[in-house]
Amino acid sequence: MKDPELDLLIEELETRGDMPLADFGGVANALGYLLPDHLFDRLTAEQISTTDGALLIADDAYPNWAVHIHGRANDRDGHWRCSLRESDSRDNDRVMGSGRSPVLGQAILAALLRLSMHLKKNHPAD
Repeated sequence: MKDPELDLLIEELETRGDMPLADFGGVANALGYLLPDHLFDRLTAEQISTTDGALLIADDAYPNWAVHIHGRANDRDGHWRCSLRESDSRDNDRVMGSGRSPVLGQAILAALLRLSMHLKKNHPAD
């Protein structure tokens, strides 16, 4: 997978509140490419499309990382933001992933993809 393909997938996650279930197959493929040693091959597109499924992926890929979620449930479409950081206690993480979306699970997936892209590109041994 090329970076432009991943960028388009992240853009879709962040802008569509009605992302079709079939498009989550592309998310699963991207996660499998970026994080080949994790459980994504056992998850269906339906599982990946849920907030619980997205958090399960974050937990498996980045155990003990902090997941920060912020949003306003009373706004239309939530306007969710998610960040994944190595530490909750300091502000000097070498890298963090962030995502935003009208759908919470998609914000988490966008943050996962951004973080994983950066780590694969800049820290291939991690």
